[in-house]
Amino acid sequence: LFGALDGVVRTRVGYAGGTTATPTYDDIGDHIEAIQVEYDPSRLDYARLLDCFWANHDPTRAPFKRQYQSALFPHTEPQLEQARESADAVADRLDAPLSTEVLEDAPFYRAEAYHQKHKLRHHPELMAAFQEMYPNEEAFTDSPAAALVNGYCGGHRAPRHLDDDQPRLGLPAAA
Repeated sequence: LFGALDGVVRTRVGYAGGTTATPTYDDIGDHIEAIQVEYDPSRLDYARLLDCFWANHDPTRAPFKRQYQSALFPHTEPQLEQARESADAVADRLDAPLSTEVLEDAPFYRAEAYHQKHKLRHHPELMAAFQEMYPNEEAFTDSPAAALVNGYCGGHRAPRHLDDDQPRLGLPAAA
């Protein structure tokens, strides 16, 4: 989803938007499955992230469970204003009510380790290289290189970028 956006630094999956203390996949309560996107604002602006968000889902489709609700979780007042304005513009363009929510003040809770970098985890040779570089699970999850490689593994970044990206991945040539 975000692989084509130069400026995305790292991603994490987790839960947000609910009241359950310390949600987990097995006890998500009223939270929504979420992705936390860290980006470099000197290379990518929030408006472009919003464009990507709206372009990659149907904001009018109601979820069959709360955990699959489409939502934005802005972190600052300017982001909140932009998110609301973009939601209004999308609703006007589609001429339909949106089921996507804009939720403010929604703490993010990391999902369990086995959910992080899910596509990458299906490639044992790459995982072995990353585990050598990042023996700590949190450091692996927070690694910009792991986020980028996960994007490649998920088909969200074109292979033509690999030569340019390789120096910042820190992976051995075989991986």
